[in-house]
Amino acid sequence: MAEPLKLNNHLQALGSLGSICFAHAEDLYDQGLNLLVRQLRADRAMVASRTDRGLENLWCAGGEPDGPGGAPFPFDPNLNFCPQVMREPVSTLVIGDAGADPAWAEHSAWRTLGIRAYVGAPLRVSGRTMGVLSVQSLAAHAWQAPEVALVNVMAALFARSMEVEALKIELAQARDALDLTAAVMQDHALESPRTGLPTRRFLDVWCRTSLPLARRRSEIIAVATWIQPPTPDRDQLMERLAGTLRGVDLLVDLGRNRFLLVLPRTLQAGAEVVLGRLCKTLGIGELGATLWNPLLKPDRDAATLQPAIRRAQLADPGSMERCARGADDGGVVWTLLEPSRENLLGEAGQW
Repeated sequence: MAEPLKLNNHLQALGSLGSICFAHAEDLYDQGLNLLVRQLRADRAMVASRTDRGLENLWCAGGEPDGPGGAPFPFDPNLNFCPQVMREPVSTLVIGDAGADPAWAEHSAWRTLGIRAYVGAPLRVSGRTMGVLSVQSLAAHAWQAPEVALVNVMAALFARSMEVEALKIELAQARDALDLTAAVMQDHALESPRTGLPTRRFLDVWCRTSLPLARRRSEIIAVATWIQPPTPDRDQLMERLAGTLRGVDLLVDLGRNRFLLVLPRTLQAGAEVVLGRLCKTLGIGELGATLWNPLLKPDRDAATLQPAIRRAQLADPGSMERCARGADDGGVVWTLLEPSRENLLGEAGQW
């Protein structure tokens, strides 16, 4: 009867938590993690969030027990068992006694942090693993099914809260982008007097509002640039080209007869179709193209599209990998970032 009684006790605790109206996600984390510490008699419960630098502690509850040798009980989730949960997010990781288990006896979570018992559940948001909810103890613990179930239910609740918070941020960013775009469109410096197209200054504004959202969503942006000499029919050609683009695409006059096309949420295969049509419409012999990739340096660290624009202009071909070029492709020269170890995000980017 022990497990049914324990399950009923956990359900009552969850019911009490569910009756509270939380104004902020932090309040939910605080109450929920403290509930886990009390119900499971653990030393610590923690929410670790995925970032481009690895895992970072988002919220924590529990006392401050001593670790090995009387040292403070460290927080670092990257030394913990949490990275294992991120790499295999299909199930909950349950460890009863890391010191007695050959699979974990040499792990830094036990050797460095002194964590002996652990339950870690992935926090899944919109199909992606965005963090880990974990319960940790310095003493061995034979986790029972109701205890693991409690952690899983709380992880589902936290993940839904994270999803709601992410949607709030995206809505706020979209609203700010619309407000800013409406305001700056009245600034004539954002429009080229020659072609009537957006200028480099408008591109900078677009980057400040659009690139953070693209990074959050890990969206690829295709970028192409070319020189269009002034001709009597250039304005008509540009107007015809603009009429073939999607509403999210951006055609920019960079000055000195150089133009830029930005294609959000577009991979190379889709961009090739658009750029092939562009070459025929404008009658140009060659243009440079690349992909802005928020998962690779230097794109992920830049506040603007400038690194991608430089690649598209083939300014530094020695450090890039040319993936396709030639007249057979309508004069399009692709210069892409090589996904080398130094360009990848590191351990966090492999989850």
